[in-house]
Amino acid sequence: MATLGVMAIAVVYLIPSFNPNWWPKKRINLGLDLQGGMHLVLEVDAQKAVESTMERILQELRELLWKEGIRQVVAERVGGDKISIRIEDPKRVADFEKVLDKEFKELRILEKSTQGDVLVVQMDLPDKEKENIRKLAVGQALETIRNRIDQFGVSEPDIRRQGERRILIQLPGIKETQRAKDLIGKTALLEFKLLDETHAVEDALKGSMVPGAEILYQTQTDPKTQRTLKTPYLVKKRSLLTGAYLTEARVEIDSQYNEPHVSLSFDKKGARIFERITEENVKKRLAIVLDQNVYSAPVIQEKISGGQARITGNFTLEEARDLAIILRAGALPAPVEIIEERTVGPSLGTDSIRKGLLYGVIIGILVVLFMAVYYKVSGVIANLALIVNIFLIAAGLAGFRQHSPSPASPGLS
Repeated sequence: MATLGVMAIAVVYLIPSFNPNWWPKKRINLGLDLQGGMHLVLEVDAQKAVESTMERILQELRELLWKEGIRQVVAERVGGDKISIRIEDPKRVADFEKVLDKEFKELRILEKSTQGDVLVVQMDLPDKEKENIRKLAVGQALETIRNRIDQFGVSEPDIRRQGERRILIQLPGIKETQRAKDLIGKTALLEFKLLDETHAVEDALKGSMVPGAEILYQTQTDPKTQRTLKTPYLVKKRSLLTGAYLTEARVEIDSQYNEPHVSLSFDKKGARIFERITEENVKKRLAIVLDQNVYSAPVIQEKISGGQARITGNFTLEEARDLAIILRAGALPAPVEIIEERTVGPSLGTDSIRKGLLYGVIIGILVVLFMAVYYKVSGVIANLALIVNIFLIAAGLAGFRQHSPSPASPGLS
């Protein structure tokens, strides 16, 4: 009786694999080769994480020197991962070294030289610290991508590290492959930057570039003509606020224009920074920049309290949802590049399943007949035990939502 009860439970769990409308609606999950999907291998540009760290240190150093009254200083990043400091006031050299020893002990001095009264110092991070940043960047990229895919709604994805700098991703059953690639590959670095309104963007486009500023574009598609329009903005390089302080990003519909936008919420520290930015820059334009693209550049009308902002940009509802997903999951610490991409259609898997079942039934019948004829009663008992074993294994796969073994591996194309 116990055996019959176990078999009945096994049947209950197996039926949904043939008819998903039956309770408990747990099916045997099919792998990428059986139900189709996408296979990607990404490579993380971990060196960019080192450069981003140096840029952050440089910004902190500039702000601290300004607060300490050390003004005659030119600080810039050179060679990607090095910082060059020019101190033009010899009386403040000792003050500069005091700040360096107290607040930036992690920096390594590569070279120190004088050019007349000017002291030039070149610094970077120790090699061990750089390697640690690279490793952390790959690990963080893995977790960020996993969070994005989980929110995208792909069932049973396979996401794992491959070697030192690569990430393997398999997404069974996914049909919107381009949308998935866009979601996975966006760096999603959100920045709030002031526009440079004292210089003309036209002059900058002609080559008269302003120090401390850069040209970024806002890309918009005309819904009537489907033409892409690019609007240039002269934006200050310094980020006043980044997406690191985000706690929530959600899609909302504008009640006046009935268009979707992404509403942002900052944590307490981010809210204080945003309030200070808007208070100090009333009537100035603040650009909302994502991955070096300007989404909007509204005029700050008044101080904004509460840590709320929003991103508009003629989104479709799907685009707004994807943007909210990547902002919630956080920015990638470094850009990623797709170095291998393969897709397999569900028809290949269907054909494999059909052939596998057909060959399995034929071979099973031959085995059962041979066992029954050759071993007689013992063969019949062995056949029954084999059938029970197959049922229990298949029911276990369905019950625990495991991938089914492939009857044949058609490969990826």
